[in-house]
This record gives sequence, C-alpha cells and structure tokens, in this order.
Amino acid sequence: MEYNRLPLKGTVNTRELGGYPTNDGRVTKYHVFLRSDGLTNLTQKDNMFLKEYGITDIIDLRGSTAIQDSFISDDNIDKEYFKFHYIPLSNKKIEEYVKENQYSDDFNFGIGYSYLLDNKDKIKEIFEILAKSKGGVLFHCAAGKDRTGVVSALILGLCNVSIQDIIANYEITSTYICKSKFMEIYSRNMQRSDSLFMSTFIDILLEKYGSFEEYLLSCSISKENLDKVKNKLCI
Repeated sequence: MEYNRLPLKGTVNTRELGGYPTNDGRVTKYHVFLRSDGLTNLTQKDNMFLKEYGITDIIDLRGSTAIQDSFISDDNIDKEYFKFHYIPLSNKKIEEYVKENQYSDDFNFGIGYSYLLDNKDKIKEIFEILAKSKGGVLFHCAAGKDRTGVVSALILGLCNVSIQDIIANYEITSTYICKSKFMEIYSRNMQRSDSLFMSTFIDILLEKYGSFEEYLLSCSISKENLDKVKNKLCI
C-alpha cells in the first residue's frame, strides 16, 4: 500500500517523496525515500510498519546531544534491523541566524537554510547512503521541517521535480506539527514552513550553482551515485 503521510502513531510528519511528476516525464516512486520528524515515540507497530514498508536505513540529521539524550536510548526501535546513520546537519552560521532573527518580523528561514549548503561533506555522506542503501531510507530531524526540508528539496530537485512541487512538499509540515507539544518550545517563526522560506533557499542555490545537480557535484558526489539516487526514486 502507498501513502502520502504514513499512519504512524509515534510521529506526526512522516511523509513520502513518492508521487511527484518530474519535468522530464517520469514520476517519483513510493517506498524509496521518506522524510520524518523525530522517531523518539515510535511504537512497536510503527517499527513493524516501517519494516513492511521497505525501510532498511535511517538517517538522523539532529545534533549529537539530541541523539544521545533520546534516540539511542529508545529501546522500542529495532536497532538490529535498521541500519542507523548519524549525520548532524548544522553549522554556526545557521545557528547564529536563528539566534539573531527568529523573533524578527522579516524572518526568512530560507536564508538560514542556505548556510547548510556549506556542509558539503555531510551532504555527500547523505547522498552516498541514499545511493547505496539496500532498501528504503527514512531521514529525519526533530520536526521534519528544516534540515529534513533541505535534504528533501535536494533529492527532489536532483530528480527534476518542479520547484512548485518541492515548495508544496515543504509547506505541508507546519500543518502536521502545529499541535505537537514538541513545537511549543519554539518561537512562532520557527514553527512556520512558509513557501517564501523554501523558494528563497532554492533561489540562492540556483543563483550560486545553476542547478541542484551542479551543487551536488560540487559536494564531490560522483555522477554515478547521483544517477543511482535518480534511478532509485524515478520510474
């Protein structure tokens, strides 16, 4: 069975990258790449669902402290089955941007997201896992919005999904996380997933690199691995 948002009890924002038409006449497949919020409250049934859905690898994009405090201690996650990859995707520039601007009326997180493009070694790690995984890959951060949103955009952009669909995929997050108790600790600006944020990020990327693929090549990801990602996700 195929879903858009997966019916998991322990998450609110686990969603597909499948089902999007591409500009070159293909369509992205289901059961390949999933984006998600944190998995701390995953249930045993959720575990079984993800196994049956075809997920074999999980990428945690959160910082090491968050991983140590919650993720590794979650005995309800089948660590013997899933292959885990810890790739904290952040840097001082985005942290400083958030600290200085999160309460501003003209806050635009797309500017902050663009700083993640500097993490080329981490992006390379992520895409090598996407290319080489035996089954489906679920990647997540805390809310499944910011770091997860950037990685989702890079994957969909590489696969030539329209910018409108990439933005729409991003925008949905605020609807799903709005009632999450986790998000109550963040400012209103940090809870938003406005189209402006993702469109700004994409504009900055395209202005500097010309295309999603050219950016990913600049991360020293081989053309072979990029083609593997595209062929995995696209029919």
